[in-house]
Amino acid sequence: MHFADNLCEDKKRQQFLLIGGFLGAGKTTLIGLITNYLESQERKVGLITNDQGQGLIDTASARNSSNSTGNVEEITGGCFCCRLDDLVDAIARLDKESRPEILIAEPVGSCTDLMATVLQPLEKIYHTPMSLAPLSVVLDARRALAALGGKKSRRNFHRDVGYVFKKQLEESEWLVVNKTDLLIEKDLEELGEKLSTKYPEKNIFWISAKTGEGVNEWIDALLSSTSQPEKMMAVDYERYAAGEAMLGWVNLEGLAFVKNCKPGDWLQSIGRKIADLLDQNGHEVGHFKMSLTSAGKRWRIHQVMGGEALELITDDHTHEEDAHFLVNLRAEGDASLLQGIVHTALHEQQDARVTLNQEAAFQPGKPEPTHRIS
Repeated sequence: MHFADNLCEDKKRQQFLLIGGFLGAGKTTLIGLITNYLESQERKVGLITNDQGQGLIDTASARNSSNSTGNVEEITGGCFCCRLDDLVDAIARLDKESRPEILIAEPVGSCTDLMATVLQPLEKIYHTPMSLAPLSVVLDARRALAALGGKKSRRNFHRDVGYVFKKQLEESEWLVVNKTDLLIEKDLEELGEKLSTKYPEKNIFWISAKTGEGVNEWIDALLSSTSQPEKMMAVDYERYAAGEAMLGWVNLEGLAFVKNCKPGDWLQSIGRKIADLLDQNGHEVGHFKMSLTSAGKRWRIHQVMGGEALELITDDHTHEEDAHFLVNLRAEGDASLLQGIVHTALHEQQDARVTLNQEAAFQPGKPEPTHRIS
């Protein structure tokens, strides 16, 4: 398929932003900030989310972050690299329905080798008439410092999971260090020295999605630059697959009718119970999210590292039905055990009537890219 055949000449300046990064790095929050920033300038944005499973909080967040709910596509069942035809089809649908000036795509957090399997094939095989922005990889400053031999967290991921994380850093054109507000100045300096020594050729941006520091400067730079990869990196796909398979994926979707307490309080209570059980059983968290809607509002909790406090966020509006309940858990360990922990917490609570409509628990399969340019 040659995507260029479906677009008219005036679409050649459409920009495509692929924003990668490990689980919990803050990609979804940043994409929401980018969307708001660009729409405030009356620029049309299209969003494409991606995950191994269905029932995604990130997709709901993407819809809530935009003025239009019709500009969001979701690709499930595998990373962009393994479902590249689906990505191209999603781009075509967005172009036909809303004609966005800027497309932003968020790949699965455990995916790497995106330059060789996504950006380069889009340009050289599908001939997409878009301007490809530099591949940005978002880092959680705390996890990056631990992964590069600095300040250690109480538990670190297995070295094969760490292989995937470090490959994401290696292939990036731009490193975007997020959550700088969570490290003291001494630790930020140490992280800066390690990144500059290990990756001297990288452009590094220091930002905080929470405070907004540095975010608009990164966005402006991204939109005024194009991808210019010097070479494709080598990847050991056996080790890559082993690292991904050490992470369990659990998605639950259903309805939760809360009684005797506030919906946000109930969600936070269940989240704490699940987080405690994960901690007690030695499952390091990649990203744990839950959401619940009620009376036009949405409550969300999330945790990106084992042992840290859960943050509760309330959205002022929602495009979902009342009582819609979602759980997205990515953690190191057997997926069926992780699923059992979630079920235990839901079974022991008495303040809500919960009905699950669909759920899935699995380890990601070996990545098999549709195309790979070496």
